[in-house]
Amino acid sequence: MYFARKENVGPSLDIYEPIRKMLFESIVVDELFYKGTADGTDILPPALKVVPKHRSRLLVKALGSQGKANYWGEGGDLYVSPDDITLSFIDYYDFSNISLRDFQYYRCKILRFPSHSDYEGREALLQAMDGGVFHDEEHDDDPS
Repeated sequence: MYFARKENVGPSLDIYEPIRKMLFESIVVDELFYKGTADGTDILPPALKVVPKHRSRLLVKALGSQGKANYWGEGGDLYVSPDDITLSFIDYYDFSNISLRDFQYYRCKILRFPSHSDYEGREALLQAMDGGVFHDEEHDDDPS
């Protein structure tokens, strides 16, 4: 999405964000098969997982202490393969909120990472071109 020619992009971003979420819901989530049973609107959205395609760089979100900024890339250059880690999809991510937004990262939650168990439960970024998003039927009933 390109916003660079606008002087004040705030109103455009406010309008764009709900549209982006609706598009994702209708194009991706609504097309997934759901095995669960529920009444009315009690159906949880399907769990989505992110799987690296090959050995890929992972940026782990640092835990910021009070008064310190959070940053991506704790642990330096960290590379993972598909069997090394289990990631759940949170959203797309872009470092820029204005100008050009190309959503080149998946924002994920680290569910399992045996070689770095201290990172489990934390957020991480994986470049979208280095991974894929899939329906995670195993975690459909787990709201975490």
